[in-house]
Amino acid sequence: MSEPTKEPTFTWLHEEEEVREKARFVRIRKIRFISAAIICAITLAALIFLFSPYFHISTIVIEGNMRVSREEVLTRLETTSTTHLLFFNTGTARGRLAQNMYISDVTFERVLPDRLYVYISERRLTAYVEHIPGSFLFLDDHGRVLEIRSSTSDPLPILEGLEFTRFQLGEILEVPDATAFNIIVQYAQLINHHNLAPRVSHINVADPTNIRIIIDANKEFNVGNSLIGADERIRWIVAAVNEIPPDIPGFMDLRYLRDQHSFELLQ
Repeated sequence: MSEPTKEPTFTWLHEEEEVREKARFVRIRKIRFISAAIICAITLAALIFLFSPYFHISTIVIEGNMRVSREEVLTRLETTSTTHLLFFNTGTARGRLAQNMYISDVTFERVLPDRLYVYISERRLTAYVEHIPGSFLFLDDHGRVLEIRSSTSDPLPILEGLEFTRFQLGEILEVPDATAFNIIVQYAQLINHHNLAPRVSHINVADPTNIRIIIDANKEFNVGNSLIGADERIRWIVAAVNEIPPDIPGFMDLRYLRDQHSFELLQ
């Protein structure tokens, strides 16, 4: 026997309850409207403040630049009195700065409200190559061509007798023997590291099997073509030139390292 079907029942709000429900609904809508208005006002105020001159770049601090002038860095940054600190495009600025071959890397730091820090990493000038009379290639410690000038600047070694097939600004010098070239560049680095560069007239690399370092234009040191013991060879050279007056010519063979080496005087 089936159960009797239940009749649907309805609950009717009392008139007072209905009035209270409507009032509650109105209050909720009013609260939501006021909350939305407050959020909009705060957002608008924040945007106005964000885009105000308060965040315009007023101070630029540049660190790490030695060969690249502050004026050039500022020019390549292309900032103005209305450049916004937070919206400054560091990627584009980094690309413009990288057009200077001496700049290897750039990092930026924003310090609110209006200060921009620019940290420059520079490539190190290591040696020169005279590719035609009166025109020099400036090389970094990887053999990259940094610039081309009619004269040298710093007292650094000139690579004499170096054969190369092609050069382009910003690229490593193309040579027939890359391994030999790397050894030559490493020796140039060591010369700079030991503060010997001011006395080096040039490095003769015409014979890549026997690199010859010329000091004071009258002292020749043969170092061969191996990086094994290269630092020790340079130390021998430093010791010799510190003891021998600049006007005394002579020769030292350092191709085969021994416990003792003699400096042979030339008449």
